Amino acid sequence: MTKIFFDVDGVLIDGWHADPLRRKPWDATIEADLGVDRAAFGNLFFGRAGGRSNALMAECISGKRDLAEALAEVLPEVGYHGDAKDFMRYWFEKDSNLNSEVFDLIEGIRSSGSVVELYVATGQEHHRARFLWNELGFSKLFDGMFYSAEIRYPKKDIRFFEAINSRLSIGAGECPIFFDDQPEIVAVARQAGWDANPFASASDVRQHPRLRHLWASE
Repeated sequence: MTKIFFDVDGVLIDGWHADPLRRKPWDATIEADLGVDRAAFGNLFFGRAGGRSNALMAECISGKRDLAEALAEVLPEVGYHGDAKDFMRYWFEKDSNLNSEVFDLIEGIRSSGSVVELYVATGQEHHRARFLWNELGFSKLFDGMFYSAEIRYPKKDIRFFEAINSRLSIGAGECPIFFDDQPEIVAVARQAGWDANPFASASDVRQHPRLRHLWASE
């Protein structure tokens, strides 16, 4: 049975992307909407370029910190004095621009009767992972979601993919298909035996050699 995995941000969600020219920031109007100093928040919470692995968000994504608690520490410093969970709701809803072309393909795969399993493999903390699965409807299309805070390793660590291999009993040579916008993560997934592919648009899914037959009759 073919297993197909999709990253969230930059693939399923058309927002943040490894390519800066493709990004659609969720916080573009955060200063007008919430009075938050956008640059200060970005530096304090997500970290500066070259130091993101030590930032608060990195700790949340790896499961070491709770997002609401981490935000509560930073938000008053950048101009926000409301409840952190209200801020999270704003963030998650703003960062929910589904890539409709990719979802159309996924729905087509799901309804085609093909013997496949569809999964999400993503770097997320617990709160947004639940939002994606329960509120944004991922649970209706995917057989499961694997995310970094739950696995306890970031996606740039090969142990993230090895954990999935173990949980799904993925054997050597099975080569699950994977789409991700970050080249360095594609490289790590390949080391774990995955058929990992850099993603720029839905055509990367449609034209994949092992999937092309699904749309041959169109």
